[in-house]
Amino acid sequence: MNKSREHLIWREGVGDMDADPSEPYRAPAPAPTLVDLRAIGLFFRRNLRPIAVVCVATTAAAFVFGLLFLTRYSATAVLIVDPRAAKVTRSGGVISNIGADATAIESIVQIAHSPTFLGELVDELDLTHDPAFGGKGDDPEKIRFAAIDKLGAKLFIARRGTTYVIDITAQTNSAETSARIANAAARKILNDQTSLRSGASAATAREIESKLSELRLRLSRAEQAAAELKARLKVTDTGQGSTLLERRIYEMNQQLVLASARTAEARAHHELLRKVAATGDGLPQSVQSSVLGALRAEYARLSRQNADQSTVLGPRHPAVTSLNAQIADVKRQIAAEIGRMMNAAQADFLEAEHREADLSRQLKIAQTESGELQPQLVKLGELEREAKAERAVYEELLSRERELLQVKDLEPSDIRFASRATPPTRATPGKSIIAIGSGLIGLLVALAYCFAREWMRRTMTTMTEANRLGVVETLGFLPKLASADATPRAVEVPDLTPWIAELCGDLAPAGRSAQGRIILVTSATRAEGRSTVAINLAAHFAKGGLRALLIETDRAAHVKRPPRGLLDVLRSGQDMRQAFVAQRDDGYTLLPYGGRMIRDQRVVSALMSGVTLRAALQLARNWFDVVVIDGPPALEAPYARFLASQADQSLFLIEWDKTRATDAATALERLDASDVAVIYNKTDPTRLRLYDPDQSRLLESLGLAA
Repeated sequence: MNKSREHLIWREGVGDMDADPSEPYRAPAPAPTLVDLRAIGLFFRRNLRPIAVVCVATTAAAFVFGLLFLTRYSATAVLIVDPRAAKVTRSGGVISNIGADATAIESIVQIAHSPTFLGELVDELDLTHDPAFGGKGDDPEKIRFAAIDKLGAKLFIARRGTTYVIDITAQTNSAETSARIANAAARKILNDQTSLRSGASAATAREIESKLSELRLRLSRAEQAAAELKARLKVTDTGQGSTLLERRIYEMNQQLVLASARTAEARAHHELLRKVAATGDGLPQSVQSSVLGALRAEYARLSRQNADQSTVLGPRHPAVTSLNAQIADVKRQIAAEIGRMMNAAQADFLEAEHREADLSRQLKIAQTESGELQPQLVKLGELEREAKAERAVYEELLSRERELLQVKDLEPSDIRFASRATPPTRATPGKSIIAIGSGLIGLLVALAYCFAREWMRRTMTTMTEANRLGVVETLGFLPKLASADATPRAVEVPDLTPWIAELCGDLAPAGRSAQGRIILVTSATRAEGRSTVAINLAAHFAKGGLRALLIETDRAAHVKRPPRGLLDVLRSGQDMRQAFVAQRDDGYTLLPYGGRMIRDQRVVSALMSGVTLRAALQLARNWFDVVVIDGPPALEAPYARFLASQADQSLFLIEWDKTRATDAATALERLDASDVAVIYNKTDPTRLRLYDPDQSRLLESLGLAA
């Protein structure tokens, strides 16, 4: 059998107008795509009416509902948070401006959604007595909670993008109420932020005031303790962190150093003069005096004059003698002056030495006194530092308190109204928007309904659904022409020859042979056209020159039973040829079902699945080229599986858009046949066009050709 059968369709009406009408062509295979646009189009074609009906009904209902329950009046108040810092004083209040802090702005918005904020707004606007907000019942608290919940659902507060603008929108069924709620909510946000800052400053000032009395007492105690200790120690502060005693010791140290230097200088001067007096050497320049200089100058003059006179007049001359006397007198005066200078240097030395000793003694006394006072001075320093620290804190808090009291009402708010809400003149959403939304909802509902209907559809209509059953091949579709279950003796059997020839041409044997071919025609349930297909199949083989035998294996296959049949042959063991009925018009031989006298179904099952039937089928193989078995429904006859095992080929019929996929799968599983081909029977070509246009055209073209 050809496993990849491609059915032919006529060119007429679907191809080139200039092509040969007698030449069939093969339908081009659709290119694989991610989205099957053709399948989508077919879905909409076959569901166009349900989509239209459901869409119109749903749209109308949604539009009426929107007009009655969704129409609202929206009023919006706008606040702006100014990021620019405006400062009245240098330090400002306790809480600074929000500035460019986006998180703080978002926090304000989130706080405005809190139940506390909404509850205060409900109380302020007295919404518990508003029929649109107040709840039902006698409990005031429950009524208030209901009003809070309704207000939260109708009040929308949000930051506008990444800006510093906050929108407060109220949606109610009244324009005035919406504007009143929006303005009240915006005003409350503004007042809360303003009172937060001023209240924080006032509260901080009060806390500082309570601390100042305690600090004032501690400062007074610290200063009093330091003053008492200072008075007891008789310590005088000279400034720059030192006391009078410390200042005195410092100055005495300076004086002692100077006195020591003076003493050393006087000692050196006295020693120098004594050496000069002892050796007679000339005095150095540092110890010269004006008197001594004049005497030495006089001495030098007289010495020169004496030398000149002695040379001219001689040493004994009275003038020379007078000059010698004058020189001696000058020498005496020089010696006296040097002696006087030595006495003065000695006196200066002794005085400097005495002064140094006195300063050293006084310094030791002061140092001793300072050493005795040092532990008390350490304690005094600790008390003074404590008092200083207490004073610094006290003065800072006192200054901050006065500043906060002055600026608490002067700090400008960084949140202000950008625009106030006004009662809207038009409702939102408008009728056009409601109509568009209703249309979209209607379309979505209609599509969902049709998708659900398609998904819940359990009947089989396409070749793809048949291929999912796991069979070897799906041959194609047979049309619904007349009563499918009619027998030759009841009414005329519909002629399916064109379609049988197209679908089952490969089922016939190549020619006459010693062993004939057995073909089983079965289905899942009754009334699916098994007998009609079997009769047409046997007639088709017979007209092709083959010896064809049609065996009925189901009681419901005919209306009027012949005297003898298959069951009678199997039960009595008589010659099977005596039960044959020749069909001269169609050319095939019929073996009826028979069994008029057999009432027990168990006997029927035993006969139809025993060794005798296997032998009868083998004889039929030997006598005929092709044996067509009009089989029973697989879900009702337990011997259908035995017949499938004896057949070379099984044709499984599926009634188009009637047979359930689960029934077909169960039936095929029960048959357990190795070679099964599926045929859709009783197909409506017009409706098939909505599922598989190619197969529909094939059915219609074969019908026209017939």
